[in-house]
Amino acid sequence: MTTVDQILFGWAERDHEGNAGVRPVAHSGLRTLDRWAKRLQYVWATQDGQGEQPEDSASLVHLVFDDEAAVLRKLPSRNPHGRGGATLTHVLVGDPRAIDAQLALGLHDWPGWRDREPDGTGADLAPLDLDDLREAARPGLAALRDRVTEVPAEQLNALVARVLAEPAEEFSVLTRPQLALPTMTALLDIAGPVAGRPWTFASRESTDKGGHQPRVVFLGARPPQSMYINQRRRVDVTEPPPDTDSARFAAQLVELYREAGPAALERIRPRHPLHTADDVDAWRRSVPVVDGRIADPRVRLDIFLDDSLLERTVARAALVHERARMTGELRKQPAEWLIAALHRWHRLEHRASRHPELRDLLMSEALEACLAGQGPDELVEATREAEPAPPAVARVFGRQVPPRGLDLSRAGHRRLLIVALALRMSPDTLDHADLFAASPAHELLDLVVRYSDRYPKAMHLVLRHLADAGQSPVAARLWYEHGLLLDPVDRISGGDRATEADCFRQLLLAAHGPRLDHTAAAALVERAGVRAPLGLYAAALELAADDGAEQRIRYELSEQFLRAEGYAGPGPASGYGSRPRGPVLGARTAGPGAPPGHSAAGPVPGAAERPWQGPPLPGEGSSPPAAAGAGSYPSSSSPAQAHSEWAHPAAPGRPQAPAAHPGADHHAPGVLPDPARWDPLTPPQEAGDAPFPHAGGPQVPSEGPRRRVPGLGQLDGVTVTIVSALLFVLLCMLGYILLTWMP
Repeated sequence: MTTVDQILFGWAERDHEGNAGVRPVAHSGLRTLDRWAKRLQYVWATQDGQGEQPEDSASLVHLVFDDEAAVLRKLPSRNPHGRGGATLTHVLVGDPRAIDAQLALGLHDWPGWRDREPDGTGADLAPLDLDDLREAARPGLAALRDRVTEVPAEQLNALVARVLAEPAEEFSVLTRPQLALPTMTALLDIAGPVAGRPWTFASRESTDKGGHQPRVVFLGARPPQSMYINQRRRVDVTEPPPDTDSARFAAQLVELYREAGPAALERIRPRHPLHTADDVDAWRRSVPVVDGRIADPRVRLDIFLDDSLLERTVARAALVHERARMTGELRKQPAEWLIAALHRWHRLEHRASRHPELRDLLMSEALEACLAGQGPDELVEATREAEPAPPAVARVFGRQVPPRGLDLSRAGHRRLLIVALALRMSPDTLDHADLFAASPAHELLDLVVRYSDRYPKAMHLVLRHLADAGQSPVAARLWYEHGLLLDPVDRISGGDRATEADCFRQLLLAAHGPRLDHTAAAALVERAGVRAPLGLYAAALELAADDGAEQRIRYELSEQFLRAEGYAGPGPASGYGSRPRGPVLGARTAGPGAPPGHSAAGPVPGAAERPWQGPPLPGEGSSPPAAAGAGSYPSSSSPAQAHSEWAHPAAPGRPQAPAAHPGADHHAPGVLPDPARWDPLTPPQEAGDAPFPHAGGPQVPSEGPRRRVPGLGQLDGVTVTIVSALLFVLLCMLGYILLTWMP
């Protein structure tokens, strides 16, 4: 941090050494205090203006030495001891390259100036931050430029003409003290830098004699004659200058300055500082003059805020040549200026329809200010309300993306993406290879969680980029920690099943790759729970790499289907870890000594022999894919019957009673009821079971006198006919043998 030291000069009574008078009474610990006390002994002594208001009587002085510069505010005041005319001088000391004339002028109304002497002595002043001083000086300098209109044009012409005639000299200007600071501001803006000593000034003095006087000293009255030889050029602004080329050029410069401001002078000023009258003549010849006036070759940016200026500029046909120059300058304007221009150049405004090229230029520059810089939120909102074209937003966004892609762990990259989306950039812009190649997985997932409701299509593409990064155990862990992103995916899909399945497909690819094995499928089922949508299992079934993974997923699909159709209760939870343990679907019940979950199932039929296994999934077609292993349905039972075997497990060593009732007409879509499988001997009311599996939890059927004979309940009419025919043939053969062997 660059600091500026402070010194306060005031009247001091005699000290222990017998010294009295004006000297430093407070400071901020400046090491060169004694040096400054000697430098300023003839500067702070003025007593002009005693008895006036402080803002009128105070004198502002700017001095520059080889190694230090200073800004002084001299205030004639009455000290606490009653001595009148004891000038109170507050000095700011710092680097000469930082404390220039513009900073000194801007501090003329700085609230930090001391108006009273402190009680006693001591270093009770603190160093000041240079950046804070510059910030405080900006409004003060702007106020002085506005006050230039108070200075009569002929007086300003006279002063500028004398300065351009001898630019390297020093001047004493006779004018009213109230006009000193605005006049100095205009002189500095018009003449610019001058070779030799930099511009320094004193705004209110009673004399221009003494050593190391500023380059410009403003006097309220002509000082009395003295024997002192003064080499300074005294200028009485009330006297008109001689009619020369330099004087006419000075009048033209003053006119341009009053009309277009300091920026117009910056555009026509020569590259090198002025030193002699020849330099001024060369400058005059290089400036275009039309009808006796200097023609500003550039269009003022105020055409976006002033309709009358816009019409005059259009009449000059200057817009065609100035559009390239304005590119890059608009974005540098303050945010308040851009916001005001955007409100005036909305798409529906009349001026925007008449000059669409200017609106496009303004929108492009506003987008650059929002995306390339750190524009405030108010500017982003104003740009959004102005309705920029999405292709224009995409072009500016593309120019700001680094060659290696966005790294969302960096605040600037994340802000670039979110601001571009807020400005209505098309989500398709994100469908670009390696756009998020530098972004870690946790940042991509966090982005989807945060913005899935505001930018669903864009977050869908972010999931695709996550999948393009390849399989990662870190991505799998983070996905599970975010609850499988069920809610964000639901917001992204908006009810569209294909989008939902695709989102989960991208997440599965990022977590487990293109092949979902049995272990990954088991972990997915355990994590999914009862809230898992069908799109998750549809995507998982598509990526299933083996029969074990496929059957595990199909089991969950059948559970959800039965639960949705009312054939199964919701239960306490979903997943293998929390469900009541019954026989695995499609497996024979093991003996009493078998461990839980042990399957004694025989060979599983092939794909052509496998029975119906649930409703076809989206994109699956009418024939389900092949599956084998634990969890397959037996060829002699329907899915509803197989589910009843889980919901109502039988006692060990005893066949299970059916759960369906002959009178029940509810069944899963696509399942054809088989009346031959119903057991008329064991109605649910007598067996103690509920009519349907969802009427209660797992139950064991009660023992009754009318129990079904094991095995017979599985015989249909054709089987009985065949068995009867075989028995008849056997009886005939037995009768023939008996008749043959009888004597």
